[in-house]
Amino acid sequence: MNGSRPNPPPPRARRPKPPKPPKAPGKRRRPSTVPVLSLGILFMVYLAMGLLMSVPSPPYWVWIAVAIAIPLLTLGVNRPIVIAGKRDWGGLLAYPGGLVMVVALAVCANYIASENSFEDVRFFTAIAGLAGLCLLAVLLSAIAAITSASAGTRLMNRSSYGRSVTTVLLISFLGLFVGGLMGLFVLTLGVVTA
Repeated sequence: MNGSRPNPPPPRARRPKPPKPPKAPGKRRRPSTVPVLSLGILFMVYLAMGLLMSVPSPPYWVWIAVAIAIPLLTLGVNRPIVIAGKRDWGGLLAYPGGLVMVVALAVCANYIASENSFEDVRFFTAIAGLAGLCLLAVLLSAIAAITSASAGTRLMNRSSYGRSVTTVLLISFLGLFVGGLMGLFVLTLGVVTA
């Protein structure tokens, strides 16, 4: 070998580092996963609706209409993440739900006005009162849609879509039920004292 060096060994292939094991969860408490304020406001809105629907004793179909409108409105404003390229027609459910709710609440509000004597009321005063009661129905429905969407969005950030929509529906129906019971109690108390 005339003074030449031997060929160097081929370079070793680098092995990837083994993945690190996941860290054990600490004993820190996570903040509350339930948006209490949003759900509380949603409960209060439907409680007010239940009171509005039960105090003037409107026809029974109003309760059925609102019971149909609540799921339509909730499913319409709380939609899962939309996949690009696919149409999402579920958001259109909010429109008939909101319309049915406004009509039902307007009928209930006008039953409140029908108990008054119109002999001494001027025409424009009656029209203004009717418009105000219809505006109250629209306002309650809009607040219900906004708080339902807000509570649903906050719940979807922390849990699954099905669980968050179910929670919003349960709170809505519970508020309506409690408001209806309170209105029935007020009516019963008024009959007893009269």
